[in-house]
Amino acid sequence: MNFEQIYQRLFKPVLNYIYSRVSGDTAAEDIACLVWQKVYQNLEQFDPEKGLPEQWIFTIARNETNKYFRFQKLKRFFVLFEEESTQSKEKPLLDILSTQEQKYFLFNALEILSKREKDLISLKFFSGLNNRQIASVTQLSESNVGTILNRALKKLREELEQV
Repeated sequence: MNFEQIYQRLFKPVLNYIYSRVSGDTAAEDIACLVWQKVYQNLEQFDPEKGLPEQWIFTIARNETNKYFRFQKLKRFFVLFEEESTQSKEKPLLDILSTQEQKYFLFNALEILSKREKDLISLKFFSGLNNRQIASVTQLSESNVGTILNRALKKLREELEQV
């Protein structure tokens, strides 16, 4: 199977499929790039006995599009928590994340944070403490806690957008 021939034949149908599911040209183009990157990287693994190349490629496109939607939910989750001033009425983060894949991507994203940022994120979102309680526990000012959390959330959002 020749990548260039497959790409020429299926590029437009794959992109149209993604456009039909995702609102936004940029997001659809980003997903399409991921799809074709995976096709190119795994072309030797394609087994014609299991189906047609079209089936294989559209399965990849569907999976990448679904992954995009899962990340959008995760990003909205962080935006919601950023706007909350107290967490006592919220469920802990691990209770809200529904799949192992979401947890996996979140924990990978957390690795970009400093030790202090991870600690504050853990106290806020995994333990359910509000900024005042976190300040008391960490001996930081409430304002400093809020600033560090906002910066850490920004880093996490940026990291999750790249996935």
